[in-house]
Amino acid sequence: MKKLRYTSIAVATLAAATLASANNKVSADATNNTVITESASQKVQDAVSDAQNAVNSAQSNVNSKEQALSDAQGNAQTANNAYTTQQSKLTDSQKNLANKQEAVKQAQNNLDNVEKLAQQATPENIKQTRDNISDQQKVIQNAQGNVNDANTELNRAQDQLNNAKQKQANAQKLVNDKNLAKQDADNNVSKAEDDVKNSGLNEAEQNVQKVQTTLDNIKKTNSSNESVLKQNQTALADNKKKIADLNNKIDAAKKNVADAQNNVKDKQQALATAQKALSDLQDQVAQDQASGAAGFFKAIADNKDNSESLREDAQTAYNIITGQPNAYQDITVEWAKKAVKLGQENDSTSLANLEKALEYYQEWMTYRDKYGLSHPSISLTAVAIAMLSSDFEGYTRELNHPALLQGKYGPFYETEEDIAFGTDYYDPVDMWMSEKGIIDNYIKQHPEAAQYSFEKNPLTEQEYYRNVNYWDEIPDLGTIGHYTSMIKPNANFVGLATNNYPLAPFMYGATSMDEIEFDENANGMAFSDYQNLVHSYVQNVTQDNNIKNLKANVATANQNLVAAQNAVKLAQNNVQSLQANLAELNNSSDKINKAISDTQAALAKGQENLEFEQKQLDQANQTLADVQAKVGTKAKALDDAKVAQSKAVEALSQVQKALDETNDEVKAAQSSVDAAQNNLNTKNNDLKNAQNKLTALNQTLSNLENSKANLEKAQKALDNANDEALQANKDVITQQSILSSLKKSKEKADAQVITAIEELKQAQSDLTVAQGRLVAEQKIAEQEAQKDNQPTAQPSEQPMSQPSEQPTEQPTEQPTEQPTSQPSEQPTAQPTEQPTSQPTAQPSEQPTSQPTAQPTEQPVIESNTQLPGEQKNEEPQPMTIQVTTKKGETSIVEPTNSSSTQPTTKQGAQQLPQTGNQKSSSLISLGFAGLLSALGLTKVNKKRKD
Repeated sequence: MKKLRYTSIAVATLAAATLASANNKVSADATNNTVITESASQKVQDAVSDAQNAVNSAQSNVNSKEQALSDAQGNAQTANNAYTTQQSKLTDSQKNLANKQEAVKQAQNNLDNVEKLAQQATPENIKQTRDNISDQQKVIQNAQGNVNDANTELNRAQDQLNNAKQKQANAQKLVNDKNLAKQDADNNVSKAEDDVKNSGLNEAEQNVQKVQTTLDNIKKTNSSNESVLKQNQTALADNKKKIADLNNKIDAAKKNVADAQNNVKDKQQALATAQKALSDLQDQVAQDQASGAAGFFKAIADNKDNSESLREDAQTAYNIITGQPNAYQDITVEWAKKAVKLGQENDSTSLANLEKALEYYQEWMTYRDKYGLSHPSISLTAVAIAMLSSDFEGYTRELNHPALLQGKYGPFYETEEDIAFGTDYYDPVDMWMSEKGIIDNYIKQHPEAAQYSFEKNPLTEQEYYRNVNYWDEIPDLGTIGHYTSMIKPNANFVGLATNNYPLAPFMYGATSMDEIEFDENANGMAFSDYQNLVHSYVQNVTQDNNIKNLKANVATANQNLVAAQNAVKLAQNNVQSLQANLAELNNSSDKINKAISDTQAALAKGQENLEFEQKQLDQANQTLADVQAKVGTKAKALDDAKVAQSKAVEALSQVQKALDETNDEVKAAQSSVDAAQNNLNTKNNDLKNAQNKLTALNQTLSNLENSKANLEKAQKALDNANDEALQANKDVITQQSILSSLKKSKEKADAQVITAIEELKQAQSDLTVAQGRLVAEQKIAEQEAQKDNQPTAQPSEQPMSQPSEQPTEQPTEQPTEQPTSQPSEQPTAQPTEQPTSQPTAQPSEQPTSQPTAQPTEQPVIESNTQLPGEQKNEEPQPMTIQVTTKKGETSIVEPTNSSSTQPTTKQGAQQLPQTGNQKSSSLISLGFAGLLSALGLTKVNKKRKD
């Protein structure tokens, strides 16, 4: 490291002051009368010297720590390299062990096979194998004979093919010769035609041929027309017969239509009768159902067979739900007639809801049975009050007890009342009984309250009221009154009712249970009797069986009517079909008659044409005879040439046919050769397979006869494979042990790097503090020097001790050494897996891959030891250490100088807190004037200027 050089004006001033007081005397300047003692100046200089020594010592310590870090990093790199190399060796050893273990497995399998074969090496098996070999040799002999036969057949087929090809060649030669002869005949005809050209013979012959052709066509047409005429005449006779038969069928079908229509009228009358009977009964049922519970109560009250008390109870109930004045308890419920819609579907007085309430009563009795309680009696009066209470909710939607809203809606009966509301599927009894959970939860927190839990069976009336009083005294307990009402031991004269009115969004129906408490004259009946009364009334009112029977009668009558109507349609369709057939036959007869007429006319015309064309033919023949007489020998030559041409064509045709036959023979012979070759191939394959089987039998015999030697050889191979596997396993254990040792060395080296980093940080921090102290001491020394040079009176001239010019030199030297590397991150990842294989097992996972992600945070430590005011000649080069982790290891990569150009993609890098050097270097940005101001020297310069 280069020696630091101080060039600031403060140091120069301090040096001048020191020289002026070298003799340790008090001196006075005649110009400015400034006095300074040697002891004060010496103290300041000593402080500066001590601060400089501290800076030098701190810088030396920084250099030492940087070297220590570099050494630690080198050691860590060496340890990591050794660890990585050893991991590779361990992997190779494990792979070798796997290969050896596979070899052991294969050797064991081979030994097992040889042992099995050795077990089979009995004299009997050896003899049997030899017999099999003898038999197989015979099979081979037979197969060889088949091959020889196939070869013979192939040679025969090949000979036939050669003969056929020779015949084909001979036939082809004849075709060629006859083709040449035909060409000569064609040429002769052409020459003869040229000779007779323009003689008129061709035209005469063509005319004869044309007329003859026309005559032949007329004869064919006439013959065809005669045949068509006979066919049409026969068809006309058949149509006449069919028309007569069809007319008879149409008359019968029309009678069927009339009969079917009469049957429809009968079925319509039967359906109307059945529908009227059903409608009359349904109207009667609807009238009975419209009254709902009112009709039920009225029927009981009017039945003189019932007891007087029951009839009175029913009449009271009727008066209550019909809104009669003073119906009960001398109370008139003003809103009763408005709230109760007798018999309507959603109303509590509907027969359906009357029956539905029975289910809730049965459910309630099931709960009371669990407590050993009696079943309360059913009071028709209480049932009617419950119906009003339930319908009150649908009428007002207050969701409250009518007895609690008497100020708004008027008086209501004095009863004990429970109400529940819910959705379509709510269960009021379960809702009321669920309040038991409030008591159970309280007892969980206060076990001493368990004695008041209503759990005794049977629950006595005394215990019930004692418990009720206890729970009434507990504040903020919650509502349990419905629950206690359900299990009251002395409950009697009750009624249940429910409806389906919409009460609020997603809330349909209200259920009420009312109990008459303070009426000694109240009447009641067992639930079973009440249930029988309800079911019997509903059954009588609805008349389900009668309606069902009448509906069945209507359905049957309707089916009969539909069947009768379908029969009418079927009969009508039959008539229409027969009439359509008749029309078709009549139309066909018309067409046949016209065809007969047309054919007869054509025959008459054909006869005329025939006579005319016969005359034309006679004339053409005469013209031809005249021309032939004139042409003479040329015509005869042409005829002879044409005869010869015809013979040549016939001869060519015959030899061509013979050639075609030879072609077919060649194809058949070739097919026979291919079949014979395929057969030979098959026989050769059979021979080869038999020989292979013989070879296998010979090998089996050899194995059986040499099984003992083979067994020893296989056992020896297995022993060798086991020895090699054991050695490979030992090698794995050795490599694992070495890796474990290297891991400890690597971890120790990594820890030393971490320690070196921390010590370097501390040394840099100490250097920063020392540099700050030096700057402070220098500033004090400069201020003291300025005091010594200040005049006590107005000077007549400038003091000689002031510098004559401003310092123009800035420090240009940088420390020659920067820290060679700084760790960017502490090695945080340690090997998390060690090879765990035992001698018989492979490690489950090897650290064979490097992680792709690099540390995202790389702190940079800068060491900048220049003094305040010094300029930097170059950008500081921060040094980084990159810590790379992979599975099972941690490695530290060699430090790299990061250039002044940083990557554009930020790696999350951040600098450590700035050191004193970095803080002091920021003073450079103030400029030279700013530095003087910071040191308190601007005031002196201003005075000099003045």
